[in-house]
Order: sequence, then C-alpha cells, then structure tokens
Amino acid sequence: MFDFLGHYWPMFLQGTLQTLLISIIGVIIGFLVGLLMTLMRMSSVKPVSWIARIYVSIVRGTPSMIQVMLVYYFLSKTLPLPDVQVLGSGLDRIIPGALALGLNSGAYTSEIFRSGIISIPAGQTEAGLSLGMSQRQTMFSIILPQALRNTLPAMGNEFITLIKESSVLFYIGVQEVTAEALGVGGTLYNFIPPLLVAAAIYFVITQALSLLLNYMENKMSKKYTVAG
Repeated sequence: MFDFLGHYWPMFLQGTLQTLLISIIGVIIGFLVGLLMTLMRMSSVKPVSWIARIYVSIVRGTPSMIQVMLVYYFLSKTLPLPDVQVLGSGLDRIIPGALALGLNSGAYTSEIFRSGIISIPAGQTEAGLSLGMSQRQTMFSIILPQALRNTLPAMGNEFITLIKESSVLFYIGVQEVTAEALGVGGTLYNFIPPLLVAAAIYFVITQALSLLLNYMENKMSKKYTVAG
C-alpha cells in the first residue's frame, strides 16, 4: 500500500521541511502581531484600542483560506516579490503564505496574551509602580514574563493549530506536505495512501511539539516552585 514511498519519499521530505519553515515564520509573526494587538487593545487611547478589537474580530470571524487568498493576491499586485525557489516553492508564494498564517495566528495569540495579563494580580503592577518603575517597565519586566509562563499551554495549542492550518497554503501553490501528497496522489491515481502519509507527518510534528512544550512547562513550573 505504501510501496510508492520508496520513490516519492524525497517529495514528502521536501514538503515536511517546507511546512516547518513556513510554520516557524508564521509563529514568529503571530507572536509579534499578537503582542502588539494586546498592547494596543489595552491602550488608554480609544482609537488604538478599537483598531485592535476590529482586527481581532475580523480575523477570527473569517475563514483562514480566504485570508490566505487575500494576502497572496494583494501582495502579488502591490509588491514585486522574487520568484526564488526555496524547497520547491517560490518566495512569491512562501512570503504571502507565512504572512497570512502569522496574521491569522496573531488574532488568537492576542486573546491568549490578554487573558494571561488579566490573570496577573493588580498588586504586581502596583508593586512595580511603587518601586519607581514606569508603566511600560512594569509591563515588560514584571507582568509579561508571568503572563507568558501562565499562557504557555494555550500558546502551544495555538502553534500546533498553526502547523495544521498551513495545509491551506497548497491553494496558492506552496509545496508543503498536503500539496506534495496531492501531487503524488494524482500521479498514482490513488489519493488515500499519500494523504495517510501526510496525516502521519502532521501527527509526528504536532506530537513532538507537544512533548517539547510539556517539557518546557514542567521546567518552568519547577523553577518557580523552587523559587517560591
């Protein structure tokens, strides 16, 4: 049933590396966008706060596939992206794809950050201000580090979701795992075995990431328990 892997395994390997590359870029963008949207939403300047709220609402209320298409077609019409091949896909497709994933993830990451910040007792902020720290210093030196620790499980789930969501990028020609599986399926006139291989690859990646996140969470918990 899986005899085709002897011939097509390089395509699946290339697709896996492409998926990991785009996911890493998307995670970085999503983290930065999420942090920015959180700070904007908590701003005392109402227009800034409303911009963040509208952004989060729009992204969470529309399909990720449409977002990918919009970002791809918008950038292809406005920016001269280079058609340099990286792991079988052009940068003119990788950049819009990773950006779309990051912008999508940023909306959800923003809500995770916000819930983490809200969970920190107000006394922490008051303590920082009483020590002569500014509001900004208190946020970045006291509140955010604790919020990041508290939200690590939820952030991990969001990053795992992003990896799986990367499969929609085959619509814009990114040769990630799903696209490679469909290409092999078209050659074999049988899509089930290649798609099962793709599913197994996603499962291994997400399980490995889950184990890593659990390890990090346990290490951080022990560190703060000992410190306490």
